[in-house]
Amino acid sequence: MRRQRFPKSRVEEELVHDQERWLLTYADMITLLLGLFIILYAVSKVDTKRLNEVASDIKKGFGLKVAPLGQIVDGGAGLLKDDSLEPKSPLFHLWERIGYALKDLKDKAKMKLGLADTEELKLTFITADLSTGNIVSDDPDLLFAFEKLAELSKGMDIDIIVRVQIPYEASVDKSKFQNAWDYHSHRASLIAEKMVNDYGIPRDQVSVQGYAVFQKSNESDTPEKKAKDERIEILIRKREVIK
Repeated sequence: MRRQRFPKSRVEEELVHDQERWLLTYADMITLLLGLFIILYAVSKVDTKRLNEVASDIKKGFGLKVAPLGQIVDGGAGLLKDDSLEPKSPLFHLWERIGYALKDLKDKAKMKLGLADTEELKLTFITADLSTGNIVSDDPDLLFAFEKLAELSKGMDIDIIVRVQIPYEASVDKSKFQNAWDYHSHRASLIAEKMVNDYGIPRDQVSVQGYAVFQKSNESDTPEKKAKDERIEILIRKREVIK
């Protein structure tokens, strides 16, 4: 049986090709190392805000809550310290639902939503002309917010406190009222009456609170910001059982 003989040049070519196979493996390894270092570099510059939001959404997806809160937190955003795996409370659920239902108001900076460590939910509506007229009849966003609040809180055992913040109240004619507390309570009561009469929130759940003077927010550090700091504040708390 005769052996098949290949030309010498072909044999040499195959030998060279076999010897260069390691270059493919080497090139793959270098490419993977480059990708690894790029990833490490990207991870070294963490966008804390986005990471916290993702972590918070994952926790909520598993039906968990973060507690104790220890601070006022913007609704639906942020990762809080001292996370725990406690089940969500009804007020926490309400905070989430309101934040979702009124997202457009938040995006337009007409509403702020917070939940404190005392399980107190706070809605702040940036509005105007709280010292005149019947306050809320011309603001469709505010009326929509009241409608959603009544719908989402229906059947809950809660207390709702309404108060107003009027930065120019010192220049308002309050001759028909005994004092500033009386005046601010009256203005807040107009809002409370609308919530009860027009949206069916139980009267025994609603109360009003009147300040002696305007309480500026942390943001109203200039006359321009203070002028825009006119607002309605609604606090929602779990009803306390009187023993």
